[in-house]
Amino acid sequence: MEKDFGIRFTDDLYATRDDVKKALNISSIDSIWDKITQFRAYYTRQTELKNVERVPFSIVLPPKLTSKVVNLEKKLTKLLLKYSLGNIPNNSNYVQLKNDSYLKILECVGKPYNLQNNRDTLLAIINNTLPTLPVEYLIVDRYCQCLKYIENRHSGNFTEILILSLYAKLRGIELDVNNIDSYYRTSDLLDRNDHVFVGQHYEAAPLDRIKDMIISLCDFLNNSTLFSVCKASIAFFYINYVKPFEYYNEEMSILIFKLVLAKEDYENIPSMLLIEDLLSKEYVTTLNQLTRESEMRLDLTYITNYMVDYLKNSVSLFFDDFDKLDSSMIIEENFLRNEPKIKKEIIQPTIDNHESKNIKFEGVTFKQSVSLPTMPTGLDEKDASVVALNLLEIYPSMKKGQANFYSRHCTIGKYYTISQYKKEQNVAYETARTSMDNLANLGFYKKEQIKNKFVYTPVIKR
Repeated sequence: MEKDFGIRFTDDLYATRDDVKKALNISSIDSIWDKITQFRAYYTRQTELKNVERVPFSIVLPPKLTSKVVNLEKKLTKLLLKYSLGNIPNNSNYVQLKNDSYLKILECVGKPYNLQNNRDTLLAIINNTLPTLPVEYLIVDRYCQCLKYIENRHSGNFTEILILSLYAKLRGIELDVNNIDSYYRTSDLLDRNDHVFVGQHYEAAPLDRIKDMIISLCDFLNNSTLFSVCKASIAFFYINYVKPFEYYNEEMSILIFKLVLAKEDYENIPSMLLIEDLLSKEYVTTLNQLTRESEMRLDLTYITNYMVDYLKNSVSLFFDDFDKLDSSMIIEENFLRNEPKIKKEIIQPTIDNHESKNIKFEGVTFKQSVSLPTMPTGLDEKDASVVALNLLEIYPSMKKGQANFYSRHCTIGKYYTISQYKKEQNVAYETARTSMDNLANLGFYKKEQIKNKFVYTPVIKR
């Protein structure tokens, strides 16, 4: 029975004491709750973070929650890989993806301040093209600068200076490293008469505990072996719990959440994920209840479980945006881009001592070795297009532009360059470089270095 209650109210649903009462419809659950806590003890890990009274917090990681976290981190890694592979300089599609993500975020940031969000103004803030910033958009502009700041802070440890630098940027002020204590909250948010007993609820940390608790948070983030998402969720809770700043504690908790994920090797992806919905009124009550439950039970699982589910939804939405981007890029690559005008190149015949035979393919005679056709001689533009199509059918990993280029630049003994590919295929330099490298990896070119540049010479395909 102990195990049944434990699984039901821990693994299936991480329930509060009140949740158990409601589910069982009984008022006294002391014995049942004891069994649940005994079951949870098998999966409990104590953290180095402590509450105001210097008692450590713990987190419970039962199988289902652990599985959710692992799957979520796999999705984040996949998202980073997809973004990194396609995010080349001057790629307008990826610029648009980032702008759209930031636009949704800034709209959410402005809502609690009753800001009438103007799309054109927000886009100008994102792209730093606004001549004069209206006063009411100050918080949005500063938040945008914080997101960009996080994008470039992937490496290094968490420090008190780093957190205060982010806060100073949100405030729109310069950080004086010689007077960092002045950036913490100076007004007490609690009545000490309410806290004469141990285990009471605190609206915020006492002023004399703020600095130590922020330093402890940094130590935890630097040394903890918990999952990245768990660490980010705990940091989100801790900023809201301590309330270290006079202003913008809610915004800072989200920014720190994103900063933790960025430093946990997810780089610039967290900045673009929509977490700022949590600033809206509809989430405030739930978050306050979970924060208080985590505080009173010294159990960070309540807030972590909620944040994992919330982040999972945010990642799924970003994946949807990515799928739309992939679809638009496929359409553009295959139907919208005008084929570059390429000078016809006559390919000289080569001698191949391997067994070969002639195969006719829609008016083009291929000289084919054991498994792959070599290029025909005397190509005109139509013939080259047929060859390119044939290559795409044989090598699915080859892109259309790569097939087009190779079918027109495959003369043995000649050397071709990245700049040549860039000019003729009308693409960015990085796209040209990766395309030529891919052709080399597929065995069509041999990559050589002549002085300070790379050249590519065709090789006979066996």
